[in-house]
Amino acid sequence: MARRDDFLIGPKERAVEAIKAGRIEEALGYLNDVSEQFHKLHDAYSNHLSLLLGTLAETQGDQWYEAFDRKTVFDLFWEKYERWGGMSPEQRVEDICNSHRAHYSEFHVEEDDEKFVVVMTGCGAGGRLVRDGIAKRQNAITKKAYPWSFNRKGFPYYCSHGYFLNELWKVLGLKAELRWGRQYDDEGNQIDESCKYIVYK
Repeated sequence: MARRDDFLIGPKERAVEAIKAGRIEEALGYLNDVSEQFHKLHDAYSNHLSLLLGTLAETQGDQWYEAFDRKTVFDLFWEKYERWGGMSPEQRVEDICNSHRAHYSEFHVEEDDEKFVVVMTGCGAGGRLVRDGIAKRQNAITKKAYPWSFNRKGFPYYCSHGYFLNELWKVLGLKAELRWGRQYDDEGNQIDESCKYIVYK
């Protein structure tokens, strides 16, 4: 049986080859292919995680879920945000922006004398789950309002990590906070209710 290594060559490798050959427009097309290939995988993983979290909350109860998600955030993100201690406010903002570029989010950054605000007008993760009605169809939204659901009923379980990030930042002595916003109404229309990451100077 013959081995076909040509199938291992994807758009990234083709982009590099095109750049080396000076075919810039062709390379840009391949780079777009790289982004779109991962975009589909990203959305599938987000949908899967939303369904998983909603199912865990339904089967184990919201009190169990609160403890579970707090532990998840502290275990997974402690080292990442501990490194924020050695970063400037600008570097912290760039870190947030990098994360949301990977989520294919729509956002902009505002600044005044005291702080930076990363304004999420279209989060590509939790916001998309709300916009497209996915979290609701999965029954992956809260039936009641809790502090960790930002005092919202119908809050997507996927987004609860935001509340526990606030707790983690406080424990680490970081001057930052996340304010959750729906971004979309029940019909999936964009509304003026953005999520906001606030990084103080």
